[in-house]
Amino acid sequence: MSSSSSHSASPLAAALLLSVSSACWGGNFIIGRAVHAEVPPAGLSFWRWLLALAILLPFAWPKVRRDWPEIRRHWKSLAVLAFFGMALFHTALYLSVNYTTATNAALLVAICPVLVPLLSWVLHREPVTGRILLAIAVSVGGVAVVILRGDPAQLATLSFNRGDLIMLVAVFAWSMYTVLVKRRPAALHPQSLLVATMAFATAFLLPVYLWESAFVRPMPVSQDSLLAVAYVVVFASLLAYVCFNRGIEVLGPNKGGLFLHLVPAFAALLAFVFLGERLQGFHAVGIAAIVVGIVLATTAKPARGVT
Repeated sequence: MSSSSSHSASPLAAALLLSVSSACWGGNFIIGRAVHAEVPPAGLSFWRWLLALAILLPFAWPKVRRDWPEIRRHWKSLAVLAFFGMALFHTALYLSVNYTTATNAALLVAICPVLVPLLSWVLHREPVTGRILLAIAVSVGGVAVVILRGDPAQLATLSFNRGDLIMLVAVFAWSMYTVLVKRRPAALHPQSLLVATMAFATAFLLPVYLWESAFVRPMPVSQDSLLAVAYVVVFASLLAYVCFNRGIEVLGPNKGGLFLHLVPAFAALLAFVFLGERLQGFHAVGIAAIVVGIVLATTAKPARGVT
């Protein structure tokens, strides 16, 4: 049922869509870090999904109404998608940048493309080709160049704080989402999928948000908080998820997941533009290696044999 639709988009178009989603998420780290002192993590996450849902629902309503039997039939798997990919991932991300830099948090996303093939194999016995492994190695090498600032001696001084550890929880959550979204109900329109998962994410986050408002800090209403919410709703939620889900549908989780290596690359570029962080030679080398790894993976032939 989904095979005809998944081949109507070319791999090049899918690659472009996944690059757009990575750029949007690179910006998400910059925004999260920029407003971390003012905007609480569960508050940003909750309002992000509630408002994205409110914007999308009027456009998607005819499809949601048509797909309602499918949504009801598959509500458990949709709830799992929403929990990992929306509620847990973003709340952990926004919490992590209270304690670590945007660049550190974004670089840890580079672990996702390594976890994704492993989880694909564990959950679905999806084969991992030698070429995919090579692509992962080249991309991870590029990320390592950026993390170590081009100097292997930096390994001795690398330190992980609690923000980095919280980000590892987010990384696991996102890897699960990437693997599971490929198996989404085939008859479900992409807009129906988004509406259902956004609704579940909002429901999951409501009690956390109410607790945070009562015992930690409430969500402020200010120019900064409104601009942050506007960015994460329009770009990091609506645009990024539409592009990501479609790209994964076409390329599959193992190849598509590699595009997450572009998130730290875009984050570094955006940190340079908006936060005044300097871009250096090692950034260029690392980003080039990441791109080579992605090209290796996306031009690979589909694996045969084991399924």
